Amino acid sequence: MKQFIQKLIDSLENNTKGFSGRKLTAFAIVLCVVAAHVKWLSLGDFTLMSEIFLIDYGFIAALFGMTTYQNLKSKDTEKVEQ
Repeated sequence: MKQFIQKLIDSLENNTKGFSGRKLTAFAIVLCVVAAHVKWLSLGDFTLMSEIFLIDYGFIAALFGMTTYQNLKSKDTEKVEQ
């Protein structure tokens, strides 16, 4: 646990000791989404379930798209350097 907290603190600095900023951002967003879903489920109003799923799946698709784009861009940069 001490090592986890230390890496979390190191993430706030600009070095390679801590966690990735992208991973920390994604983790924070996922926590917010989970909290919003728990609140929505606790209300018991399921009339907007299809819209909620559409937003969730759209968000997931956007994240996969950004990762795929970054991988393709890094491969393209490697080809140019060679």
